[in-house]
Amino acid sequence: MTGTDMPCGVTLAKRESRTIPVDGLDIHYLEQGSGPPMLLLHGFPDHAAAWRPLADRMARTFRLIAPDLRGYGRTSRPGSVADYRLDLLVGDVVALLDALDIPRAYICGHDWGGVLAFAVAERHPARVAGLIALNAAPPAVLQHLIWHDADQRLASQYIRFLRSTEADAVFKEANVEALLDRFLSAPRQAGQIDEADLEAYRQAWTRSGVWQAMLAWYRAAPFDVPAVDVCAPSPASVPAPLIETPALILWGDQDTVFVPAMAEAAVQACRDARLERLADAGHVPHRDAPARCAQLITEFVAQHPLLPDEKVELS
Repeated sequence: MTGTDMPCGVTLAKRESRTIPVDGLDIHYLEQGSGPPMLLLHGFPDHAAAWRPLADRMARTFRLIAPDLRGYGRTSRPGSVADYRLDLLVGDVVALLDALDIPRAYICGHDWGGVLAFAVAERHPARVAGLIALNAAPPAVLQHLIWHDADQRLASQYIRFLRSTEADAVFKEANVEALLDRFLSAPRQAGQIDEADLEAYRQAWTRSGVWQAMLAWYRAAPFDVPAVDVCAPSPASVPAPLIETPALILWGDQDTVFVPAMAEAAVQACRDARLERLADAGHVPHRDAPARCAQLITEFVAQHPLLPDEKVELS
């Protein structure tokens, strides 16, 4: 039996809900388990508890810290779009590590949280023992494919909508039941989430101002998303390697948000990366195949151990 199995009768590690002041924000996070520290950075439109299927399988091996990222869930929501710039989001992650007195951690991110994890690893490599990205790529890679891959350009048109005023009428707290159906009906029917998970989403998505904050991530993002018929800028060269941190990239091949070429491009942006494709998983592989993801993450960390006597220069 591995540390990622979920046999009947096993008591799960208790999940603690905490809030900590960090650089003017109150960041809410869930902490579970013990062992090497690992941050879990969620994507859009998730929240800290969305990691539950994966976290329950890894809490016997790791100290898992899953924050509600800036504007999400029970974390503070600044009012300006400019308050959601990527540099501020990166600063939140580093400041959270500082506040928790964690010099160095593994960082695991999905979707927007994966883009953020790559940005943290690029700008603060000394703080990242290992990077795990689930259907996500570095910001420069994402931009490159939006410009130069016709299929990704088409798939990314949703970002143009999320940046529009029309999105405000769709993505709002009053529409929570329709949004639950839109985003979660398929995993609910597949048995990948339960009623407690659904209620956690309902609570996260009905907090005052939460949808405007979540949309602000896209509106402040440093990505140019042209219409499908606009000529791409040149040159079309792939970005040079950006990430020095060892990386594990887990990719659900049934993803409709990111094209398959994104996975290979993300690998090329890393000095030391391993790609694992999950043929039957989609954009949320840790929900579609949590046991397999937990196994791969545990193996990756074992290959890149966080040594207790490592000296880290804080940045």
